[in-house]
Amino acid sequence: MTFDLITQPWLPIVGTSGELYEVGLADLVRRAHESRRIAGESPTMTAALHRLVLAFTHRVYGPSDEDAWNRLWMADGFDTAPIEEYVRQWPGRFDLFHPSRPFLQCPLLASCTTITPAKLVMYRAAGNNRTLFDHTTSERPVTIRPAEAARWLVTLLFYDTGGTKSAYRKQRYSEPAPGNLFGCVLVEGSTLKETLLLNLLTYDPDHGVPHGTTHDDRPAWEAEPPQPEPDERSPLGWTDMLTWPSRRVLLRHREGADGPIVDGAVITPGTRLRTGTAKQIDLARAEHMAAYQRRTKAKQGSLTPVKLQGRRGIWRHSQELLLSPGETAPRRRPAAMDQIAMLAEYGSIPEDAVYTLRVMGQRLSDQGGSVRSWHEEAVPAPIALLRAELPEAEAPMGHAIWLADEVGKALYGMEWNYLKTFGDVPDGSISIDLLYWPRLTDPFRRFLLTFAEELRTQQPLASLSAWRDEVTNVAREAARRWAEGAPRRGRYLLLAAEHVGRFEGRLSWLRKRFDSELTRDLPAPPEEAAV
Repeated sequence: MTFDLITQPWLPIVGTSGELYEVGLADLVRRAHESRRIAGESPTMTAALHRLVLAFTHRVYGPSDEDAWNRLWMADGFDTAPIEEYVRQWPGRFDLFHPSRPFLQCPLLASCTTITPAKLVMYRAAGNNRTLFDHTTSERPVTIRPAEAARWLVTLLFYDTGGTKSAYRKQRYSEPAPGNLFGCVLVEGSTLKETLLLNLLTYDPDHGVPHGTTHDDRPAWEAEPPQPEPDERSPLGWTDMLTWPSRRVLLRHREGADGPIVDGAVITPGTRLRTGTAKQIDLARAEHMAAYQRRTKAKQGSLTPVKLQGRRGIWRHSQELLLSPGETAPRRRPAAMDQIAMLAEYGSIPEDAVYTLRVMGQRLSDQGGSVRSWHEEAVPAPIALLRAELPEAEAPMGHAIWLADEVGKALYGMEWNYLKTFGDVPDGSISIDLLYWPRLTDPFRRFLLTFAEELRTQQPLASLSAWRDEVTNVAREAARRWAEGAPRRGRYLLLAAEHVGRFEGRLSWLRKRFDSELTRDLPAPPEEAAV
């Protein structure tokens, strides 16, 4: 039994007309120019599959420098001859059921106890892992199609939760897989070909490109020989990081009525990611699809990856996602942003282009052993902002995000103080957040696009006052809906009105401070400067 991931359909694709279909790796690349995007069953699967395809594309095409990248960009589609040549170099390495080298698996687990393959699928019930909509039981054993098993295998390696697994040697405890440490940032173009190339960094292991890549870099399927990975190590380079072996897995399969099916799996702890010193993870050394910020004001403070936060949109980190850090700014944008800005400067990408940043990830429980939620958010990425000089873009965006944060804090404080009056001190969850933060996503998108165009065409920054008014209107509506959200009489009604009045005073002060700081930090218009 075989299932060749190069030719067999397993990767879920959305066509340019919206149709859904599955393709093998070779067909995905061959048809990328006429496809829209990879669309997994969850945001985590979408991110993990993109990373696997990027690792494959790097090993096939490079590109070794900007000229090679530009030739790929200008071509109508990918040349498939390099794919055929690459696959010939690694016979059998993409077979999901290969007897000695199964794809992304450890054949040495063959003697271990097999569990239900439902453990691969994060929304499936398995053992004491109950879910709301899936009612799988031991009396109704689960089987999975090879295509689905391959997708969830790739997802598991990047996003598996932490906790106790089946024993491998003596090791039972596993840390959460690397995908749980950051929001995975993908630059999306109008076609899948554009998306792949926009995220395809220049790749030359012999010269240490991209940063952190060594001559020995290789994706997991090229590893030699099929022996146990060490319990922990540092990445060899970018494609090693894209296919990190965070778990040791082996799929059990048998012949079904319509072909092979997966009816069991072994999942054990894999290789712990270690970079830097003291056995700690300095993700910024190895991970290029993340944005980073410094937690401290110290210039030498460590960079922390940006994560999705649920109620508060990822747009609050637009500075980290989009803007050049300069020499002292305490942040770093994803590596693709730097490359795209440089390619636009060279004329390879139009200056007025606007792409989309998709940020995907999941949130785990406090103990890290279960998934609380999946997230996928989008932020526009205008080339004008990626190329903007730091001072002219940083101060306005910083003030815009500051205003939203401070108004959000004021709303939070309004409800918190109201509840505290009755001795009902919240545990950190405040309902008014849901009336405020999600409603700012679309207004911020409009602000960002208008602001970028104003910078590009050197127009006055009218978008800032429009954003101030949007934040004000959304906040006032949130306060009104909160005050009317439950029947209030007598003292309760008067107290709610009192807190809304205090919030209005705070809101008025924040608006004035916003205007004052913009006047201080923004350059004067040309006619005023001349006077």
